[in-house]
Amino acid sequence: MKARFSLVTALVVACFAFQAGAGQTEQQPYGYNALVKICTETRQDDRLGLKNALKEHRIKIQTAVDKVVCNGLPLISFARAEQSFKVAKMLAPYDRKGEGHVDIKDIAAPN
Repeated sequence: MKARFSLVTALVVACFAFQAGAGQTEQQPYGYNALVKICTETRQDDRLGLKNALKEHRIKIQTAVDKVVCNGLPLISFARAEQSFKVAKMLAPYDRKGEGHVDIKDIAAPN
């Protein structure tokens, strides 16, 4: 009888301990998971995986180049630092796209 009581008590305590441990796991925010996936695909030099990750999280390539930071570096600098040459080559056209371009021409008026 005592063995049965101690077995039931142990099961009840184990159930409460399991439930308390289950509540401690936290869900990471959606944006954090997106950034981790983008940085991981960049580090692995996987162009297709990076495009799919950007598409899955509805992020444009230009926005990723301008705003995503991995290990304190902008995305394209991170790709170059990790020697992900294929991804760096894919992102290169978007690197300076947002800066604009100005041409100044001197036009002489006809006499």
